[in-house]
Amino acid sequence: MSSGRGLVVGLLAATLAAGCGEGEDAGDLPVDGLTDTPVGEVEQAVSGLSWPVLRQGNSGRDVVTAQYLLRHNGRTLSVNGAFDSATYSAARAFQQSKGLLADGIIGPATWEALIVPVSQGSSNNAVRAVQDQLRSRYSYTAVTVDGVFATSTNTAVRDFQTKKCLSPVDGIVGLNTWNALVAQATRCGTSSSATAQSILSSHNAGTITLWNQTFGRFDGADPLTNIQDAAAGRASKTSCYGNAPCTTVFLTNNLLNGMKNLITSRNYSYFVTAIAGADHGYGSLHFQGRAFDVDEVNGVRIYGDSAAARGFMDACRALGAIEVFGPSNDPAGHFDHIHCGW
Repeated sequence: MSSGRGLVVGLLAATLAAGCGEGEDAGDLPVDGLTDTPVGEVEQAVSGLSWPVLRQGNSGRDVVTAQYLLRHNGRTLSVNGAFDSATYSAARAFQQSKGLLADGIIGPATWEALIVPVSQGSSNNAVRAVQDQLRSRYSYTAVTVDGVFATSTNTAVRDFQTKKCLSPVDGIVGLNTWNALVAQATRCGTSSSATAQSILSSHNAGTITLWNQTFGRFDGADPLTNIQDAAAGRASKTSCYGNAPCTTVFLTNNLLNGMKNLITSRNYSYFVTAIAGADHGYGSLHFQGRAFDVDEVNGVRIYGDSAAARGFMDACRALGAIEVFGPSNDPAGHFDHIHCGW
């Protein structure tokens, strides 16, 4: 996404100049026409886990999963990956049957009411939901989406559980495995708290700046909170709007080492606008805890191609970044910021 920091600052300044009424918070203004997910739906997960939030107009793999689960729970609708009016009606009817807020939005509370444990020997639409995730999102091509939990599905589930550091590795798709499949969550503690603490110290010293907001939102998914969470050994939050999966992810060692080494071995100062938070393309490395964006290098804002921008991009590559975008190679999408992903 575009950096947008200038737009956010401009909006806040204009609001302050106009005069906020008592109790109004300029920082809560929507930016670029975006609207926040209803807080009640996001906060009502019984387990405390984060889940993606789906609503009418969305499409994709998670919608397919929700449609299969709605069918498993007795609703009649097509499985087409599009959150259409039929899916909306089915979601509302299911929510009413479970005593949930019947708003047609599939958020954490609804996900946890929809999912059911499945294991070898099960045969139903919930199994199809698992198989579709394994095959289409995670590339387990030996799995057939036929609704029969046979040996090939059991083998794939066990391998998936191992890769996501789930315990036990038993082939049973329960709450945590469902969450890992749908929310792309992991239990692997891949972040280095010491490295994150070093980055945080550089922020506190003024060498770098970790933005304390998410483009006008204060959702706990901002760069400063992401690094504070990593320094404490916790998973960092993604945002809950646009393509963001509304989950948590451990920032990877490669990302944190790259951010640190840009400071310590390359002598860069920079302004971080996004790590795990904000809206990005579906499946972005940001949502995997593997990328960060900057819109200022050594005190100079990124605005079009420049030697400073190219130098920072080359430094990211030299430190092992596998995905580097900026004004020089993607002027349409990264005219005003640089993206480095590991």
